Amino acid sequence: MPKRLKKRAQDSWFTKVFSHPAGQLAAFAGFVVALVLLVTADFDQSERLLRELAVGDTATKDIIAQRDFTYVQRDEVATRMQREQVANETPAVFDWQEGLNAQLRKSISEAFDQMRVQLALRIDGQSDEAPEQIIARADPARRVAISRELRQEHFDQKLGVQLRDSDFEAFARNGFSAGTESQLVELVSEVMSNIIVASRRILEMERERGIFLRRMRENQVLIEYHVADIDSRFVSLERTPVLVEEAAATSLTSVGDRELRNAIISTASSLMRPNTNINQSETLARRSQVQSGVADQLVREEIREGQVLIHRGEVVTQRHRRQIDTMLNAERSFESTQGFAGVVLLSLIFVTTLHIFGRRNLRFFASSTKDLIFVAASMLLMLGLTRFSIVVSELLAQQLGFPSNFLLFGIPFAAAGMLIRLVLNSEHATIFTIVFALLVGVMGDQSLELASFAAIGGFVGAGGATKVRSRLALIWSGLIVGGVNALLVLAILLMNAELFSFTTLAALGLAVFGGVLSGFLVSALLPIVESVFEYTTDVKLLELANLDHPALRELIMRAPGSYHHSMMVSSLCEAAAESIQANALLARVGAYYHDIGKAKNPGYFAENQKLGMNPHDKLKPNMSALIIKAHVKDGLEMARQHRLPKAIQDFIAQHHGTSLIAYFYHKAKQQEDPDIQEVDEKDYRYPGPRPQSREIAICLLADGIEAASRAMPEPTPAKLKGLVQTMISNAFTTGQLDECDLTLKDLNTIATAFHRILTGIYHHRPEYPGEKKDKSSDVDKRQKPKKPKDEEVATSDVWELTERARQEEENGSGTDAAGEGRKPSAGGTARKNDKDSRRTTLPRLGGGGS
Repeated sequence: MPKRLKKRAQDSWFTKVFSHPAGQLAAFAGFVVALVLLVTADFDQSERLLRELAVGDTATKDIIAQRDFTYVQRDEVATRMQREQVANETPAVFDWQEGLNAQLRKSISEAFDQMRVQLALRIDGQSDEAPEQIIARADPARRVAISRELRQEHFDQKLGVQLRDSDFEAFARNGFSAGTESQLVELVSEVMSNIIVASRRILEMERERGIFLRRMRENQVLIEYHVADIDSRFVSLERTPVLVEEAAATSLTSVGDRELRNAIISTASSLMRPNTNINQSETLARRSQVQSGVADQLVREEIREGQVLIHRGEVVTQRHRRQIDTMLNAERSFESTQGFAGVVLLSLIFVTTLHIFGRRNLRFFASSTKDLIFVAASMLLMLGLTRFSIVVSELLAQQLGFPSNFLLFGIPFAAAGMLIRLVLNSEHATIFTIVFALLVGVMGDQSLELASFAAIGGFVGAGGATKVRSRLALIWSGLIVGGVNALLVLAILLMNAELFSFTTLAALGLAVFGGVLSGFLVSALLPIVESVFEYTTDVKLLELANLDHPALRELIMRAPGSYHHSMMVSSLCEAAAESIQANALLARVGAYYHDIGKAKNPGYFAENQKLGMNPHDKLKPNMSALIIKAHVKDGLEMARQHRLPKAIQDFIAQHHGTSLIAYFYHKAKQQEDPDIQEVDEKDYRYPGPRPQSREIAICLLADGIEAASRAMPEPTPAKLKGLVQTMISNAFTTGQLDECDLTLKDLNTIATAFHRILTGIYHHRPEYPGEKKDKSSDVDKRQKPKKPKDEEVATSDVWELTERARQEEENGSGTDAAGEGRKPSAGGTARKNDKDSRRTTLPRLGGGGS
């Protein structure tokens, strides 16, 4: 289409320059080279020392470090403490002997069985009856007497414990019955199923770190697991009598003899044994193993270029020799090359991986050429600023005698995230901040503290720049970043045990200064970015939102009705955009300017016409349509004259999409002469393009709905709701929303927001004394002058609602109230060749229908 060709001709210089693959490759290569040079600026080779000294020699001059390097020495004390710490943190090993339960059951069975057999032999050794039957014939006193003689050899030895005489006699009177044996075995087995230790004092030291518990059976480990909740899992031996009593309450209900019951409980309690004990040898072996895995703790000493290693006249020691060797080894060109290559690869991985992740997983992470160039330029600018700040901080540290690391806290790292968030969105700011912080950490000698400081500051700054309603808000965001930076510095100082050093106050002050400087830096860079990259930020939109803008002043002077219409549309747009979390400020400001082209020919638009005066009555339909469409072209010309940003120009160009000027099209069809060429529908459609963003799509919907609502004779809430539903459905089914990112859920939310605002605008007004009761007079004031019956219509420049369509809407007939493709009267000719074929009508939007 010619319009699209014209749009391409007006593309930004970024697209023109970098649209070719060769240009994109060159730009990427240049970015990588610049990025690597900034990150690896201090990876240059150092010269070797001119002379090497042996241990014991005397230095004839000061030996100066020719480059920065790290001297590492083994710390014996720290190594020993670290190994002791990991040993203490290793849980002890306890063995749970599950077989002990079975052994106790076996002992009980053997003891009772032996007593029954021997007791039966003593009572009647000649009988072939079962021992229980023989014992049952004997007197209880005789059973006790015989049992006493058999106790030591056949009961106590088998059972393994010495019972009280009263308990033993109770078993003897009972004849050591199999039932009593079974009840004792069941009671012992139930209690011994717990994990029993000799004393809880054994576990006191293990409460914090837990233990390793091994389930053992016949000296074989069945399973091992870590137990952290010791209090609830283990039972001490001294508590087993309580468990025996609790278990007996349910398992010995059938025992009526009280003495026998007590004997069973007492015996079960005396049989209890710890089934879980600490395995000292295994515990020591494991702790020894983890100690051997602890590497030697090293003392790292940062040696700076120009620092004196050996003073003149000083005897060279082993430490001096190791320092010189470390410096010489660090200067080898091969190792320097490896370091350089590693930084190159790391930088490429950072940038590429996070960019691909953003494109594939973040919904609003765009990848346009302009956005990529802006992000790359911002990255290089902020890394260059960081490199410059690092160099300056080192120079200042040498002059002032301060450590240079705390001076880095004054760098405005947060400016990067704030700038990206202001210009693009949160997704871009997140990815950018992560990459930037990682590269800052690499630049700061692989400092995790510096990377964390840059990342947190960037995220806080980006969060503070989410909704900026004035440039002063950037300064307040900088203050918030400064406060968070101070907390971060405090945490770093605490971790390094440097809180009470003489540089603490200076570090905290620099942290706050860095945050505030970020706000000022973004305020200074933002106008440059807006101008060079042609972005429209919230700050720029706030400037355009000033109703004293020349373009808006011209509109209110020449077309006050269109100005009022634009203000109403802006209210609808802002509410709808907020409801779907779109850019409400952009939607509102875009709506302000979307109809500025009507200021050229204001009298040809219904909202600006006086009663009884309609210039379209004297024009042919095609000329009227041409004038109506011209307000888009006129608006774009005015926008360029007033240097309105492209984001606002898109509202002007796209807010009608390719919709049909239905009223004049149908009028032309009615007046069509059979002998003349057929009326071309293209002549009665807006040139487009269709809305490319959610905000412009909302403006398209609000524009038509606001105009149509003014044409309603009695705008009740129910009718307004039906109107909103119909108009949105019409825009969807005719394809006007095909090229924007609106979902059906968004359309329902937008419909609800529109209905809420319209209901507030057209609220019920009470009748005051003396007011006319005839509602028809009020309706006539809102309607335009009467036209012939076959052309009776309430026109708008977006959609035209015919009188019949309004009546059908009011009667709930479900017809298309938008009038697009509908005759102005019953006698008109139906449209035949509508290239925008309709979809199936959407479900009712915004809740239940009216």
